[in-house]
Amino acid sequence: MNAVSKMLQAKDVDIHKAVGVLQNTIQALSAYRDDFDQVKRTAQNLAERWGAQSEFTEIRKRRMKRHFDELSQDERLSDGESRFRINVFNASLDIINSQLSQRFTSMRETNKLFQAIHPGTLNRAQDNALHQHAQRLADHYSRDLSPSFPVQLLAFRACFKTEIAKEPSVKDMTKMLIVDHSSMAATFSEVCTALLLYLTIPVTVATAEHSFSKLKLIKTYLRSSMGQERLSGLATLSIENSRARKLDLSSVVDDFAERKARKINF
Repeated sequence: MNAVSKMLQAKDVDIHKAVGVLQNTIQALSAYRDDFDQVKRTAQNLAERWGAQSEFTEIRKRRMKRHFDELSQDERLSDGESRFRINVFNASLDIINSQLSQRFTSMRETNKLFQAIHPGTLNRAQDNALHQHAQRLADHYSRDLSPSFPVQLLAFRACFKTEIAKEPSVKDMTKMLIVDHSSMAATFSEVCTALLLYLTIPVTVATAEHSFSKLKLIKTYLRSSMGQERLSGLATLSIENSRARKLDLSSVVDDFAERKARKINF
């Protein structure tokens, strides 16, 4: 879970990778839920090593009042292990799996919508299936993609079939078309537009949230009278601190002095 969280907050992750990792996480948690006995043995070994209690605590069984018109009484969990497994272990994993499935539904739908430009689809799909996927994408982004996009995509696959087979991701395929074969980018302009649309869709809003969290560190109660221009400048320096540390301060000071100098040499 920690590895998936770190990956989703990365700047260079695309939707296809994120969907694949999330699906693997859901499957791993489902398999983990069915392996309670192994989890219990691991926890007991760890508890014994730390000197903690390794057995479940038993509590007194509550007796519920039975009314005269009840034919049977609800079955209640008597031992601590069953109670922990159902009320804590299974319940927690079910909540996690449910949240992972529901929160990223739109991401999976977006990834499915751009299925036509995935390298795997371009390598394996038939012409009719690829044309249908491309037509669905063109209809959804009718303001950005023209009706000729499906035909261009088929022509793009025919021209770069060998190169597409070597590219593992949409980002690498975009670099291959726009950078390595820049002379062909104008020919497949609709394909370039679709690739750039896919790459500009953010996977998460972690970068934007990090930017807003910097405001609490910059504009404190001692800086309450700070203007918008100064606040924007300090926020930019704080967000891009790794790049700002590489700047040559001497050249920046000289440039500032030249622009603000009142004496002009003729």
